[in-house]
Amino acid sequence: MKKKEFLNLLQKRGRGELNKIEEAKLLRILDLLQRRELDWEMDSREQEEIKDKMKAKIDSNLQSKPISRPSYYGMMKWAASFLVLIGLAYLGYQVQQLTPTVVWEERITNERQKAAITLPDGSIAFLNTNTRLRFPKEFVDGKREVELDGEAFFEVVKEEGATFEVNSQGVKTVVLGTAFNVRAHQESPVKVAVQSGKVAVFHQTSTFDTSGVELQPRQMATAIPGAEGFEIAEMDSDSFLDWKAGSVFFDMDPFDEVIQRLGSIYNYRIELVGEGMDQCQIKATYANGNLFAVLYGLKNLVAFDVENTGERALKITYKKCNL
Repeated sequence: MKKKEFLNLLQKRGRGELNKIEEAKLLRILDLLQRRELDWEMDSREQEEIKDKMKAKIDSNLQSKPISRPSYYGMMKWAASFLVLIGLAYLGYQVQQLTPTVVWEERITNERQKAAITLPDGSIAFLNTNTRLRFPKEFVDGKREVELDGEAFFEVVKEEGATFEVNSQGVKTVVLGTAFNVRAHQESPVKVAVQSGKVAVFHQTSTFDTSGVELQPRQMATAIPGAEGFEIAEMDSDSFLDWKAGSVFFDMDPFDEVIQRLGSIYNYRIELVGEGMDQCQIKATYANGNLFAVLYGLKNLVAFDVENTGERALKITYKKCNL
């Protein structure tokens, strides 16, 4: 993105005309400036352009409030210099100023835990198993940003002019106030699903000229590995959010489909072997605590063996149906 486009975004923000994607792009630029990954300087032409804009603004104001000639030129000299400083301050943003110390907190769940965390602004994060969430003890200067490794469902409180950002495995999700789910386990594509409201999703490493995607309710974006794009899909059910429910319900579902659904809910890779399992239909309800508790309950209905084959990976060998 060129400096001129950046300044245009700043002007639109001042007029309250930014959409969600433009707001997110502007915040990302400011983040890079803070980390000193951008180094823009104002050339003489740009400084003159800023002075001309300031002069036009002052001339417009003078039409309704005349002042003396010496005072006019004194104001012009001060105002032009002041505006140049303001422009430089925008471009440097927090590079030239001290940044408030941010104290971070962390919540971690294991393979048998889930948690509900109230964030400093009153938003709630529901953590799935094997999830790590980092967030500031206090959100400062209207910046609400958290870091996620795992899966969480967020119910975000809307604050005027303050976006809420989730950074997860190289993907940034930006919202104002909504309910959405982020699945961001290592070695797996990041998935963002919206239950209500709207969100904007970006690759953190993408160029500023690469637009993100805006998701509507019941849409899900999947980050494309090795690329800077997303695949968008409609969600025809809430199965993607089953992990958050208090119970897991099966209504005459074949055993193979039950296992596939459990793998999705608890983010496990499950290899299923055996014959005839599609004829074994399950009708049962289990507390949605953890995968192994549900599998233990299923053993009352189906004979099968479970073998741990790696990190979050199982092999299930079907033997027979006890129904």
